[in-house]
Amino acid sequence: MKLGMLRKQMAAMSKAQSVKVRIAVCGKVMIDGLPFGFSAASAGKASNKGIVVSFSGEPVENDTLKLSTIEMKYTRFGRAHSETKKLQRIEKKDGKHIYQVKFPSAVLEDEGSGGNSDSEMFLSDVASTYNFKLTPEYKEPDEGEVMITVYPIEEPLTGLAVEWRNCTSDKDWFEHNPDAFKPVKKRKLF
Repeated sequence: MKLGMLRKQMAAMSKAQSVKVRIAVCGKVMIDGLPFGFSAASAGKASNKGIVVSFSGEPVENDTLKLSTIEMKYTRFGRAHSETKKLQRIEKKDGKHIYQVKFPSAVLEDEGSGGNSDSEMFLSDVASTYNFKLTPEYKEPDEGEVMITVYPIEEPLTGLAVEWRNCTSDKDWFEHNPDAFKPVKKRKLF
């Protein structure tokens, strides 16, 4: 029993010692012409240096997935804010391509600063969550796979969060994939 508590405390301490993000919610699949959304939140120390969002994978590399703009919505000091930016398709040093956008105005709150009550923790989560929306263009008959990456500018390598999602041109994808609505169990590390 004590060993389990010690592991949890150690995990919480290591998590809070650096600036990190987590992808809190992510859409199931990117469908051509339909809005796709996901959200990112702080999973570590506070930072006011901003975040970067990128998309990579074979559909980006072979230019079959087109992304133009991304909207970021967030709440700060009780007021809703929105920023829309153009995604840039850039070539990395290794010659591969990615779509990328920087949001230097994004502020990550300290994950442990939520307070003691449920309402204080909820308000802290809302203040440190960024919701993103974009509309993909993907005309290929076969599905592709895209890596969504969000990372803090202050800690790009150790603070990143990644999700893989399929992209499709099948506008009736959910109708053709009824198992997509079944919940996915995530494995706990501790």
